[in-house]
Amino acid sequence: MAKNSRKLGYVFLLSLSLCVSCSSLLKREDYALSKKEWSKGNPKSALASFPSGERGTFITVLEKAILGLFTPEKDISRLQDIAEENKARLRFSASRELRSFFYSETPEGYYASEAEVIFLHILLGFYYAKKEQYEEALVEARYASNLLNGEWSAEGQFDDPNLRILLASLWTACGDWQEAKIDLRAALRLSPKSVWLRQYAYLEQAPKNIFLVLGGPGPEPFMDPETNLNFVRGLRKLGFQFKGERSELSWVDLEGIQDKLYLSPSTQNWYQRHLDRDNSIHEIIDDSKYFQLVTLSTTKQASILAAKVTGSILTGAAIVALGAGITYLGAQAHSSEIGGAGILIAISGFQLAGRMIQSSIKTSKKEFSEDIDISSNYRYVRFLPEYLWFGTSKSNLRFPKIKDKQTGKEILQVQTFGKIPVTLGFYPDIKPED
Repeated sequence: MAKNSRKLGYVFLLSLSLCVSCSSLLKREDYALSKKEWSKGNPKSALASFPSGERGTFITVLEKAILGLFTPEKDISRLQDIAEENKARLRFSASRELRSFFYSETPEGYYASEAEVIFLHILLGFYYAKKEQYEEALVEARYASNLLNGEWSAEGQFDDPNLRILLASLWTACGDWQEAKIDLRAALRLSPKSVWLRQYAYLEQAPKNIFLVLGGPGPEPFMDPETNLNFVRGLRKLGFQFKGERSELSWVDLEGIQDKLYLSPSTQNWYQRHLDRDNSIHEIIDDSKYFQLVTLSTTKQASILAAKVTGSILTGAAIVALGAGITYLGAQAHSSEIGGAGILIAISGFQLAGRMIQSSIKTSKKEFSEDIDISSNYRYVRFLPEYLWFGTSKSNLRFPKIKDKQTGKEILQVQTFGKIPVTLGFYPDIKPED
């Protein structure tokens, strides 16, 4: 009995701490300026305008590291710290319960998804490879591979073709084409419709250059009206909006050598898995908070609507009374014109009251939807790619460039590094705002 009481007390304290700390955690609107710059293909400006108020957390450290990969940013100390914390947690989990690893909570109360954790280690590997610290990069590659190949979650093994392509690119930068082929074959197995992977997965000789472009500005959550409306299970209504156009890209070098790049599947699986595997304690807390939010909003909107409807009825009644009075005076004066005007005024009173009530109901519905929209507060890592482009070259290249085949626009955020040169780029791939 005492043990159960302690558990309930822990849940209560955890929910209380989350409520207290939520005010300092970033919301969607806080990212607006940074996301706008990122969507324009300006990583440096996106990093400069990154919101303050939440520093050193898993989410913000990884987000800044994604932006920093395409800028002169060199300080990766906090990213290294988080990577080491993950490795220490894996060692602990391995001696306790393997399937609890990805349920480990970060200090700020966040449960990182498998994709986010694995992407973090691949990203750190790219940073090391850029600095020609290939042994350190290989450590991160092996660790990411271990996470992809192991069954660390109660829901079963998490594997993904995009993470495999990213990892293959890291192996290539470290000069290990044999390991890269293993991951490309895994990507083909996971995404058999991506038939273009076959030509690389079984390529005996390493290519002279590979191309990897991160595409799309990163999805944003929204309240999905297509899902079943459930006022208790708030997170089950979330969907993710992907804005990337999935354009065709090609590369060309100074000698005129050129070829196309191939598109990977969507990373939508990363976000669905994030929703599907919420920890049971967090589900109880989140659902409880959401139910309270709905209850409070319902009470508030009902009160406001009642007041507005009452006001509308009183306004309409006053106009109707005025019209009735004018009609009476017209009758007394034997004036059909005055009587008719009174009738029109009375009718307009009924119509006005009806319009006011309809407007009040519409406004209340809109405000209620805004009140219970939890998408702006949903915590996840932004700036992750929506898909990838991948390609290779059979010959050595001189200053290769990547272009949008339809618009001819050159992708400016490109850099080449690695023992086997990897040309890495970012392309937001969205329509310009009007």
